[in-house]
Amino acid sequence: MHRFQTEIRLIKAGERKSFSWTTVFLSFFLSGWSLGDHASAQVPGKDLRVYHIGNSLTRNVPLERLQELFASRGGSYTYGIQLGGGLRLSQHLVKRGHAGPPGSGKFNIVQPYGEYDHALKNYQFDALILQPYMEKLEQPFQTHAKWPYFEAGSLQAAGALIDFALAKTQPGDQRWDQQHANTDHVATRRFYIYATWPRAEAILERTGAKTFSDYWMAAYSGDAHPCRGYFDELVSGLNRRFPDLSVPVRMIPAGEVLHELDRKIRAGTLPGIEAFFRRVQPYYIKARGEKSPFNPETFQRQAGVLNLYADGVHMNDQPHNGKDSGTIGSYVAALTIHATLTGENPVGLTTDPYEMFDAEQDSELIRALQATVRDVVSGHPHSGIVRLRSRP
Repeated sequence: MHRFQTEIRLIKAGERKSFSWTTVFLSFFLSGWSLGDHASAQVPGKDLRVYHIGNSLTRNVPLERLQELFASRGGSYTYGIQLGGGLRLSQHLVKRGHAGPPGSGKFNIVQPYGEYDHALKNYQFDALILQPYMEKLEQPFQTHAKWPYFEAGSLQAAGALIDFALAKTQPGDQRWDQQHANTDHVATRRFYIYATWPRAEAILERTGAKTFSDYWMAAYSGDAHPCRGYFDELVSGLNRRFPDLSVPVRMIPAGEVLHELDRKIRAGTLPGIEAFFRRVQPYYIKARGEKSPFNPETFQRQAGVLNLYADGVHMNDQPHNGKDSGTIGSYVAALTIHATLTGENPVGLTTDPYEMFDAEQDSELIRALQATVRDVVSGHPHSGIVRLRSRP
């Protein structure tokens, strides 16, 4: 039987238009979804073992603090990682560093899982989470004898990593992953794209309005342009490539949450945000430094969500998982991951692992952040969530 398309998008001139919830209900019901307090049997759950492939935009969640959010709701979050500073999925695929040939990369990992080939050949995971970064959506695999040695689009690289996890890599001599193919161990059948956010300089150097939301809503240009259209097309393209997955490739829509927060901040409708930054602005001034493309001395309402950037792209300071890394932007990213993977309403989640907050002084702001994540995740066509479950 033909599987109904659960991706419901009506996009015109770069905007997602409103659509009938009757259509949403029908589509998700016919594809095995349930509503109400059960949200969906297809979310991974609250006791998870996952594997992340990405760079410091994943590291700056930080994952250790995400574990604490899971524990606060009686769950667990065990993870493996292959992360590297500024690395793209295509570099991870062939385990290449920035300047070296395939196989030369050095990565941040955790034991016992190790690098992705060892992890996906020897362990099972509830999900594989892939974080694209600064590469074109589509570019054919190209292998070179010298720099850059190997190139691919995020669609090609993510697809090859999914093949590896499904034990469907075709052995061969062309690519590192083919030379070390996984042919007999299915590590997971659930896949997520961690859809992050653009660099501050890309926003500030664009022609026209220089806001996060204007960048995010601009039509995908065909280059390395992390915007709504880019991530929509990536997830849609992967689902076209893998039509037989029991659960479609999903998206963790962190960039979309930041877009909504950007609108609220600039409109003056995010309560408590200015008082919050009056207290914490020194952290951001120090973290950004003189070379940052955005480093005002005080909170700038019209700059929107750029106020959350701790440098040109990260939500906290180096090393992005240190003792002072529990920032507002990191909390928003962690809430989005938690809500998408568990299907639980984030309203009421603790801020204890994120020391930048004062639970009493910032109570109104915290609830507004949580509600924004709830609304974006539960209404996003690629999250796999129709309505988030209330906390038991």
